[in-house]
Parts: sequence; structure tokens; C-alpha cells
Amino acid sequence: MALVLNATSLFAQTYNILHNFGSISRDGYAPLTDLVLGSNTLYGTTASGGTNGNGTIYKINADGNGYGIIRSLTNSPSPEGGMVLIGNTLYGTMFTGGTNRNGNIFKINTDGSGFTEMHSFSATVPSIWGTNSDGNRPQGDLLTDGSTLYGTAQYGGTNGNGTVFKINTDGSGFTVIKTFSATFLGTNVIFGNPLVSGTNTDGSRPIGSLVLDGSTLYGTTYHGGTSNGVVFATQTDGSGYTVLKYFSSISGALGAGTNSDGAAPIAGLTLNGDTLYGVAVGGGAGAGGSIFKLNTNGTRFVNLHDFLPNDGFFPRNTLLLNGSTLYGTTGAGGLSNKGTIFMIQTNGADFKVLKHFDMSIGAQCDSKFVLSSNVLFGTAVDGGTNGGGVVFGLTVLPQIMSDANFGLQSNAFGFDLTGISNQIAVIDACSDLIIPNWLPLQTNTLTGGVFYFSDPQWTNYPGRFYRLRSP
Repeated sequence: MALVLNATSLFAQTYNILHNFGSISRDGYAPLTDLVLGSNTLYGTTASGGTNGNGTIYKINADGNGYGIIRSLTNSPSPEGGMVLIGNTLYGTMFTGGTNRNGNIFKINTDGSGFTEMHSFSATVPSIWGTNSDGNRPQGDLLTDGSTLYGTAQYGGTNGNGTVFKINTDGSGFTVIKTFSATFLGTNVIFGNPLVSGTNTDGSRPIGSLVLDGSTLYGTTYHGGTSNGVVFATQTDGSGYTVLKYFSSISGALGAGTNSDGAAPIAGLTLNGDTLYGVAVGGGAGAGGSIFKLNTNGTRFVNLHDFLPNDGFFPRNTLLLNGSTLYGTTGAGGLSNKGTIFMIQTNGADFKVLKHFDMSIGAQCDSKFVLSSNVLFGTAVDGGTNGGGVVFGLTVLPQIMSDANFGLQSNAFGFDLTGISNQIAVIDACSDLIIPNWLPLQTNTLTGGVFYFSDPQWTNYPGRFYRLRSP
């Protein structure tokens, strides 16, 4: 008799909009930055809107209730870096604003009280693109070890190519850890293309957030190096600066084109043990960016995935790691060219798009995910009901993977399944879908990675069907 094999999942990834921005004139508009979670409350910023039209700091409960503006901002500050929460105090940066309109570092209590400008970045000569002593236009998230904040400024410093800085949480002790060197603007010697940003030995224009391991900071620069940015390491006291990876030249002109390893890493890095994971916004085989990993000593660089249009294009956010699964977003590409939410294993296997963005549900998600239970929380800067962007939650539920392990393997029928760590997934089987009598075969506690299920009894049935469900 013919053997019928099938496997289905009763789960689907559930996308919920927690808040649509722009519903009223004094609501926030265009949420650019990462969220931060404290207890059951999410905190974030918008680039515009609010009482003064200059952006907001807001809060919202994880269930979508309780939206409120903590502070309406002034002086066109354009917050573009995510905040960090220590106790009941939020710390963050403004891209512009401050005394010299070159950005600042601030703190504010979660109830909206105690707003303080801890450091205002100094004036640059000439303005905007010039040089100064401390940096200009911080854009990445702040990082903390509990008493010290670390961050990057994209411009400024003595060579105008940005800085890495630290400051105590009480506002004292501002120190420049690293000033990036001058760049030579010339021509790519391999392909003969003009260089947009120039080359140097150490990178330039750090945009992504930092990650800390002991006394070592790891980060990326968007430009500089031999062509298209670098991955670097430095000690928290500023010593031991090392370039771990130079991203290679690309074949296209003026910053667009292909290469083997990606180009222009805008996002920060994700650290697990001695391995760093990241994304590059350009380059790769499809010219739409890539996912990569490398060891913290700079060895064993691996290109895990090159983005193609249906996958999404231009990944700009720091990856979230759960178990052995990385989650991230793209700012463009996908079915509506408004970006995607994706997952991939740390070995490069099982890349999958979980959600395609469109203007009705949100577009261009550049924020890193916050994970609570099995929900990925994030923001999209555009789209939604009112066109002002959204706060969303994507519930990631266990699923059967249609990869190379699906089907007959070593005299057994099997398949991979995956989900967020600590989720429970029950595998049932039956031999008749018309009058199904589902029987449980296996109950699994997932680890955030790929779990392989196999059924060596498949030959005992004329037809065999499987499903995945919660207990």
C-alpha cells in the first residue's frame, strides 16, 4: 500500500500591533530606536511628534495597554539610539540637540521626573562634519556594566570620523576611549571605483552599539578600514585597540554592489561565548547585505547568509540570540519591499522569513528585538493605521521546519522543529485524517535551537500523519 507522509503545525506566528503612532497631533511619530523592557513595561523614543513636535520618550505595557508619553522633547534632538534601564532610570542619547546641537547623553526616571543632560557633545569646526574633542551625533544604543555607560559617536573627534566614549551613570568621568583616524578618499585599487568614505587602518563612523565581555568592548564601524568598515575590539580603558575584521571591496560603484563577506556593518554585534554575530547592510552575493560570525580573536570569519530580495534587504539591527537561533529584521525587501522578520541558526542553516512587513502593519523595522516569554517586541518607523509607525509583538510558536531533514532519514520518518527556549511542544500522530485519532508520540521542551524528531515505526502504518501542538 502507498505510504502517505505529512507533517503539520497547529501553530502560526502571531503578529500584534501594540500601538499605532500618529493618531493625534501630540502623539509620538516615527519610532526609530530599540525598546527596553522593565518588568512588564516597554520604553522607547520617537523621532518627532509630542507636544513640541520634536519627539518623545514613551512607555507602553507589553499587552498594548497603558501607552503614555514620559517626556516631550525640545530643541529637535532626534533620538536615534536605544536606551538602557538601570533600576528606575533610563539612560539614552540624542542624535542632535544639546547645547551645541551635536547630541547629548541624558537620563530620566521612568515616571518622567529627573530629566538631566549628563553630557553635551562639543561644537565641531566646521559645523556638523568637522572635528572636536569628544564626538558628534551619537546614534547607537548605550551599553552599561551597572556603573558606567559606553557608547559611540558617529562623527567628530579629532579626525571627524567618530569616537568611542564612556561616562559614569552619575554624569561624571566622561572619557573618549577611542578616536578613529583620518581617512584617505581615493579610488578602490581593485575595481577602480571611487570611494565614498575613504580608507584608513582602524575604521571610521561607528554607528552600531557596543557589546562588553569582561573588560573588552566589541563594535563595528560603517566606513573606513580597507574599504567597507571593520569589526573591532578595545579595552574599556582605551588600550589594546584591534581590528578583528576588514570588510572587503565591492564590485559596484558608489557603495552598491556585491562581495563575498558583506559591506558596511551599521548594527551592533551579538556575543555568545567566544563568537560574535552581526549583519552588514550592503554587499554579499545579492548586494542586499549579509549575516556573519567570527571569533572574538578575529579568526574563523563565516558568511552565514546573503540576502536576496524575497529574504529582505539591508539588515540594520543587532541580532537577538535565543538558544542557537538568531532573530533579526531587514529594512527593505520582502513581498512588499518594506522589510522582513527572519530567523537563522547560528551555523547558517534554516533561514526563514517569519513576517513580511507592509504599510498596513508597519514598515522599515531597524530596532533590535526585546524578547519576553516567546514574544519578540520591536518598532517599525513607518506605516500602521496612521502612517506614524508602530510598536509590535511577534509571538514565535513552535514550528516544523521544511528543511533537508524533513522526510525519510535512516529508516525513519523525521523532521526538525524549533521554537523559543522553554516552550513545550507535543508531537501527535494518526493514520486517518477523515476520522482522526491523534495519539501523542513525544513531548519536548525546546531549547531555542533545532530539535530533530524521528519515528522508526512509520513502516507499521499504511498512512502516517503528524502534528505539532501545545500541551
